[in-house]
Amino acid sequence: MPDKKKILVASLQSLNAHSGAGMARIGYHLSLELHKRDLLKYFIVSSKGKFTTTFPSHPVSFFSRYYLFVLNKLNKLIHFKNYKFRFIQELLFDWFLSLRIDNSISTIVSTNAYLYRTNKKAKKKGIQVYFIPANPEDNFIYNLVKEEQKKLNLSFTDAYTYKKRLEYYNKSLKYVDKIIATFPSTYEQYSKSGTQDKLINIPGHLKSDFKPAKPLVKLNTDTYNVAYLAYSVLLKGLQYLMEAWKEIIQKGGTENMHLYIGGDIDSSIDEYIKTTFSNLKNVHYSGHISNVPEFLKDKDLFVVPSLIDGGPVTALEAAHYGIPVIITRNCGAREFFENGSGWVIPIQDAESIKGNILWAYRHREEARQMGIDAKQKLDNYKATFITDIADMLQNATA
Repeated sequence: MPDKKKILVASLQSLNAHSGAGMARIGYHLSLELHKRDLLKYFIVSSKGKFTTTFPSHPVSFFSRYYLFVLNKLNKLIHFKNYKFRFIQELLFDWFLSLRIDNSISTIVSTNAYLYRTNKKAKKKGIQVYFIPANPEDNFIYNLVKEEQKKLNLSFTDAYTYKKRLEYYNKSLKYVDKIIATFPSTYEQYSKSGTQDKLINIPGHLKSDFKPAKPLVKLNTDTYNVAYLAYSVLLKGLQYLMEAWKEIIQKGGTENMHLYIGGDIDSSIDEYIKTTFSNLKNVHYSGHISNVPEFLKDKDLFVVPSLIDGGPVTALEAAHYGIPVIITRNCGAREFFENGSGWVIPIQDAESIKGNILWAYRHREEARQMGIDAKQKLDNYKATFITDIADMLQNATA
């Protein structure tokens, strides 16, 4: 009797000591669930290092550690553009992953969109291809970035405006059978992209490994501190927060309000931010933040002005400490802040950011209660979407 065909799960990211980096966390937990059901072939990642799993897992190639080492060495010498360096890694992952596609596999589930070679080979063999995206649809993101660049009179290429990468995404997507949307924002944008017939909505979040914590109680009440934390690229929307802050400061009567910008700012927008908002008062650039709880401990409000963001962990971390959050509707974590547990606002809307910051400033107790409500939502949240995806895959392969 021939061996039962099984499911291959793949994530471009690497394994780490806690499960996986980025979307590899979903790949890890889905693989764990599929293995319990005797459905998993193996979990494939870009590199594995010394970490082991209780289920079959492998780097995409025996040579991956070596070619990644060589690539990083070359990058130090040649200084690839970031978007080109990223695309090279994606192409290599696709090429090596395609070599693992054989007739023992019934289904591929990937969190990586750039798998043209792999997906095409799978379809030739009659293998089902499922894709779990980390972000809303790439063509939507491309148009959003281009619109924003035009608005700010900026011109640069990044991962989402690199034409070769976008073309590879579109070619890869043609061979995908089903797209599993786990974030509301992802579902909304893919449903508008002409892929409605492929779309499956299974919403959910993996809770971050936060240590138990009570809501932070700020000791110094003489100042009102607003926080932002991200590696800032154009899509993070920092420009709208700065515009809102400019209008807040111009109103007067807000001398005790301070804005703390945490995280590095990408060179593509650094000059724009520093030049356009160079004379703003009470703005503090904190640079790279290695200790997030320390950064948050004296903050009254947290703002996520992203134009697009799959699942901003920083928003959830702020909520974990009971800090009220303003977040845009294109963020994957927005559901924790809906219905009075925070503010969910439109993208590209400095006026909404300004209005809600000022409301929180003038209604501190009510705002603090909103932060506590979001914390309770987060603390009580029980994710079932991994088992829901596993159920769907099991039924599809039965």
